[in-house]
Amino acid sequence: MNKINLNHLIIMKFKFVKNKIVLILFCAIFFGCMSLKAQDVVRLKSFEYPGGKKDDSMWSGMYTAKSGKIYIGLCTHADAANFYEFDPATEKMEHIADLTIFKGERGDGVRTSGKIHVVFVEDNEGNIYFGDFCEDNGPECIDPSSYRGAHWFKYEPGTKNLTNIGMISENSGLLGMTIDQERRRLYGLGEDGHLYMYDMDKHITVDKGRVDDWDICRTIVADDEGNVYGSFPVNSIWKYDPKTDRTYDLQNVHVPNDPRIPPRTMSNPQIDRKNLWRILEWKPEERAFYGITNSDSRLFRFDPFDGDEGSIEPLSLMCAERYLDADPKKIPIATLAFTLAPNDKVFYAPVTSVGFDYSAESWDVVNEREFTSKVNKAELIPLSVLVEYDIKTRKRRELGTMETEDGRKIYGLGAAVYSPIDNKLYFAGAIEENDPEKVAGQIDMKWNYSMSLLSISIPSDF
Repeated sequence: MNKINLNHLIIMKFKFVKNKIVLILFCAIFFGCMSLKAQDVVRLKSFEYPGGKKDDSMWSGMYTAKSGKIYIGLCTHADAANFYEFDPATEKMEHIADLTIFKGERGDGVRTSGKIHVVFVEDNEGNIYFGDFCEDNGPECIDPSSYRGAHWFKYEPGTKNLTNIGMISENSGLLGMTIDQERRRLYGLGEDGHLYMYDMDKHITVDKGRVDDWDICRTIVADDEGNVYGSFPVNSIWKYDPKTDRTYDLQNVHVPNDPRIPPRTMSNPQIDRKNLWRILEWKPEERAFYGITNSDSRLFRFDPFDGDEGSIEPLSLMCAERYLDADPKKIPIATLAFTLAPNDKVFYAPVTSVGFDYSAESWDVVNEREFTSKVNKAELIPLSVLVEYDIKTRKRRELGTMETEDGRKIYGLGAAVYSPIDNKLYFAGAIEENDPEKVAGQIDMKWNYSMSLLSISIPSDF
């Protein structure tokens, strides 16, 4: 082999080795970055609930009052609902009431008031209102007919006085609640599908009739004219008009839905809660609602004043990033951890796997976690991630997996609010619990948890 060919081979081999090194470095950097992205973590400060009540769940029950204080309702599945007040300015949490004690149920051998399942509401004087209910509260050996009914409550923050202001129903408590501040009316959606109205001046409750069926909607809302809205299967919306005292179904406006997504249960396919909205919040400067669909955590905008019936615009999937390009049937059912923040920001905390329901045994869905695990072909721990959406730019980003400041996992979350006092987001839900004395429940008989209030500063712009 002549000298020229030998040099040529040496040069070619050098280039090959060089290119290979560059390729290896590129792959290392690329997959390293992907790994870092997958491991992004957002840290939240955690606050314990006082009183040692060991509440095991919560749904929707959180509200930031005009005073800046945050009101929280926690639940159990066989004991008491508890009512708390948190002041972001002092970071002080106070236990206001155990409803079974407040209502005189404790020790009487009756089914108890174990849930506050509604977003608290506030009147023009700063008083806080909510309703309760009993669902699943046992033990089962206690006669269900012993339940003494669901009630409306009024809390006066100045005097810290809590009052039972009247019965909602002898049998059915509230899953959703809203207020018409000008007409001084409370509205509640009962688990029997009826819309209940409480007149704050006449001190009476009126059953406005059945508005929902099959699997009841979890969120009702009111616009600034006092119209009340809820959703029902399949992807439909009803409206109560206080001016005409009439409830009717919207004919041309529907909740966005991907038909490829399977129902929560095959016992009543296409008429279960996946075909509803999950949660909404009013944005007063736009006179519109922003909300999340139950089936695939899709953000949408509902303008009730656009045309004769209003309009709904789908905006973006807010599920965990891993599902954006995956089979849509794998997307977990939506959570209630959704809130609006200043500068046209939306924040939402979906779970990374399976429909999250704390340690609850589902009464209407047999082996729900087993079913959803089979769909996903995996049995994964249900962690929460924080997702942000910018209304102006129409961009979404996943900020990372949520953990406490001391490194504990944050499981499913049941509510979210924004606090103007400290410009922070607050979430309520289940976190990993390593102290046996504080364990409130066990998720899927595997992961110990307790309930916690969590806070994080508003993330910087992107």
